[in-house]
Amino acid sequence: MNQADLKDLIDNEVKRVKIQNHLNYGGWHAALKPYACRVIDFILEEDLTPEYIMFAQDAPADEQEEYRFLTIIAGGNSDLAIMPALTNFVLADILLEVREFGDKPD
Repeated sequence: MNQADLKDLIDNEVKRVKIQNHLNYGGWHAALKPYACRVIDFILEEDLTPEYIMFAQDAPADEQEEYRFLTIIAGGNSDLAIMPALTNFVLADILLEVREFGDKPD
């Protein structure tokens, strides 16, 4: 495993903890639509896979429009070598969404 992959794997775990421990996480997760919720539950446990890229590509249009992370995953490269980096990028976006959740007007 090269240094970049190792850094991504460690960073992915740190981001997962930050997401799940964030004050807004519970409310944000409860507000997710079903398809997005399934993707979140997966990515908070494991790195992305080509199968989850295809799963995200099949997400309902309204969820793809509402959740940027679904669009990022759906447009991702399915090369296994870049899954840790793609996961890292998606987790960064999810962390940003969780942080901004309380700031969004209704």
